[in-house]
Formats: sequence, structure tokens, C-alpha cells
Amino acid sequence: MKNIAAFRNVTPNAKLAMVNQRLGNPGLKKNQGSSVEVYDYVAVTPGSAGVVRFFDQVNTKTFPLTNIQQNQLTVGEGLAIEYIAFTRMVIKAGVVTDYKALTQAIAALSVSQFSFLLDNSRIVKNNSLTRTFTDLNTKGGTAKNSLFYPDTDLTIPTQVPFTAELNIPANTDTSSEGEVVYYGIHLFGTGAILNLKSNV
Repeated sequence: MKNIAAFRNVTPNAKLAMVNQRLGNPGLKKNQGSSVEVYDYVAVTPGSAGVVRFFDQVNTKTFPLTNIQQNQLTVGEGLAIEYIAFTRMVIKAGVVTDYKALTQAIAALSVSQFSFLLDNSRIVKNNSLTRTFTDLNTKGGTAKNSLFYPDTDLTIPTQVPFTAELNIPANTDTSSEGEVVYYGIHLFGTGAILNLKSNV
């Protein structure tokens, strides 16, 4: 007997509610729906190979390097990740002087490998950034789209720690004197925020 329901598309809202229900947080479905974005930037040595770990030390950073204070969503929040942006930002003397999509700035970084960990469980393992390269982005809807589209809506429940890793190869990225180069990750999608009218 076929499980037809397993092949139906689940909306990001429904997946967010379903996952939190299973985790014993049924009240999340009563919270305010919202467009949610969380991001983090890490200083890198341009051109060097290695693993960049995002969200690991957000508690030591402020805007514009992050928009969260810890690597977990607060009470009443949740996020179904619909797309991910990898970016490159340059800061010199406290001023943002350059900002681009990572694979647009350095095309060779398309072979970097991305992993996502939710409470130390790897839910994305060693995916390359090939699908963010503008010529190879099949879901972008435009040749200029540099977004990473997961094949399923990855869900970040309330108060569950998360981190992301980007394993980058040696490359041609460079910087000038006084510049600090940051690589960033932005997680976008349908989310929930605390709705005091429904929950208090």
C-alpha cells in the first residue's frame, strides 16, 4: 500500500507546526506567523582553506555581524528555512565597503561544502555551493539568483541550538591593507514569533 500523504507538499507553516508539535511545543502554531531571517558573519583569512563555523559565537558579536544573541531561537520562535544566502562583506575602519553574494564574488567557492547541525545532529551534510552559482541555480527563477534552496524546508524549533559549517578550499580571494573580510550566512523562511495575545 502506497503512502500517498508522504508525497504531498507540506507547506513551511505546516512543517513548522508539525515539528514543534512532535517536540512537545503545540503552542507554537498559535504564534504570529512572520518572515524570519537569522544571520551571522565570521572574519576569514582571504584565500585560505578551512572550515568556517557560523552561529557558534554569536553572543560575542553585534550588528552588522549578526542579528541574534545566541545560537538558538528564543521562546515562541521557530523557522522553516526556505532558502539560504552565502555572502562576502568587507569592512574597513568600521565602514562596510563591499558586499556581494559569495559565489558571485569568488566563483571558485562554489565547490565549498556546506553542513548544517541542529543540536549536534547533522541535517545537511557536505552539500556543495554549486546550486548557488548563478549559471547552475535551477530553482532561482532568474540567472542572477545566488541563493541556496534546500530540497526540503529545514526546521529550527524553539530553543534548539544550531550551527552551520562551510568547508572552503584554497582560493583566489584577497584583501587590501586595513580591510577585514567576512563570510556570512543568512537563513530565510516562514517562521513564528511570540504572540502575547494568544499565549498569555
